[in-house]
Amino acid sequence: MSYEVNYDDKRFTEVETDEKAALAENDKTYGGMVSNTDKYYEDQINASKDWADKQSQLQQEQTDFAIEKVEQAKDQAKKDYTKEQSGAYVDWQKQSNEFGAEAEQRAAQGLENTGFSESSKVSMFNTYQNRVATAREAYNRAILNYDNAITEARLQNNSALAEIAYKALQQQLELSLQGFQYKNQLLLEQANRKFQIESEYNKRYQDVLNQINTENALAEEVRQFNEQMAFDREQFEYQKAKSAGGGGGGGGGGSRSSGPKNNSDNGKLNNNSDSSSGNSGPPVNEKSVIASGLGPASGTHIANAIQSGTHTAKVIGNQTYVAKVPAKNTNPTFGLLYSKTRF
Repeated sequence: MSYEVNYDDKRFTEVETDEKAALAENDKTYGGMVSNTDKYYEDQINASKDWADKQSQLQQEQTDFAIEKVEQAKDQAKKDYTKEQSGAYVDWQKQSNEFGAEAEQRAAQGLENTGFSESSKVSMFNTYQNRVATAREAYNRAILNYDNAITEARLQNNSALAEIAYKALQQQLELSLQGFQYKNQLLLEQANRKFQIESEYNKRYQDVLNQINTENALAEEVRQFNEQMAFDREQFEYQKAKSAGGGGGGGGGGSRSSGPKNNSDNGKLNNNSDSSSGNSGPPVNEKSVIASGLGPASGTHIANAIQSGTHTAKVIGNQTYVAKVPAKNTNPTFGLLYSKTRF
């Protein structure tokens, strides 16, 4: 008779259930850490973008204000030019007016309609033209300078905006790299932890398998022991009956053989001896003692208990020990079941 491993044994189920729970907890823990890492670095990158947008806005506002002041200066230069042009014209009109105060003064001096008078008029017109030309040149030079200032401000603004964008992009790339590296580290740790859990529970599974194999081997030994003991008992009864029959046939005065009462090899009395009848029991070593949780029990009783899962057993040397299956996380107390030493 052979004993097969029952893979539906609750001990296998417990190991598998505990392994699934441990793996699920591992995934939950590291999954949460990975999610938090993603959110943290995403927030940092968004903060960098917000900073760049704010700095660009401030820079643009400063540039716009500077350009606005230049535009105001340009407007004022145009007003000054217009004013100077108008003033030159008014002065020229006053000087060249035939009915004006200066014409009367020239007439009083006898200079009206003379060559001096004509020369003065030409001079006054030239003065007017020079004033207008000078004012126009000053205005044009000012406008050119102002336009150059605006262009320079815009170039500086573009450069500053580019610098802001560059710094922000560099910071965002660094944050992305850090997040990627840390996330990978977490994933590696998760994989290593998963491998450790699987290895640990595989060992527990193998321990259960070895224990069940040991119990099956013990049950087989107990079966063989009981089978041999039954055979030996039959042989003993047969010899006892034969001896009794032989003694009666040889004459009534012969004494009846009582059979062996003990084992001379180890000096221990047989547990099945019957002192009242003179029967000494089978010539085998039956060191059955109180097995944990069973009390004095037969081999068949013990084998059934082991097969049902209420008891477990282990072999040490030439002796087999049995113990009741304890509560989880406690150690069983083994009692000696029997010795494999035969007489």
